[in-house]
Amino acid sequence: MMSNQYMSKDELKELFEKEDLHVTKAVAILLKQAVRYTTRVKNLHDKSQLEACENSRAKYIYEAIEVADMEKKQHWRLLEDKTHYLHELNDKYGDVDFVNDLEDLKKLLLIYRLRDMAVNQQKNEALELVE
Repeated sequence: MMSNQYMSKDELKELFEKEDLHVTKAVAILLKQAVRYTTRVKNLHDKSQLEACENSRAKYIYEAIEVADMEKKQHWRLLEDKTHYLHELNDKYGDVDFVNDLEDLKKLLLIYRLRDMAVNQQKNEALELVE
């Protein structure tokens, strides 16, 4: 049973509706990662791992909220609009290899981390490979 210090599915849905946030591909990947920890909690035989799993679940839920908020504020989606963003970076820097602005680097890192996470989820690899 999930402890109530973590956001429930209904609370999350309510927050997304209230804040006009959207479940984009990036957000869906993070939420799927949280669900994978929820499943692990339900199947745990060793209760010593319970807190760590619940914390990981919460981490991905809050990261999903942060990404949804970031995408809303920047008016583009990390994965669906990635090609357009990469073209902008090429125009700005001449080549993506020369990106040196911290915010641009953080977004690039997040895009590629999410892509790797999605691949891991499709292969159903161990959760620890994604951390």
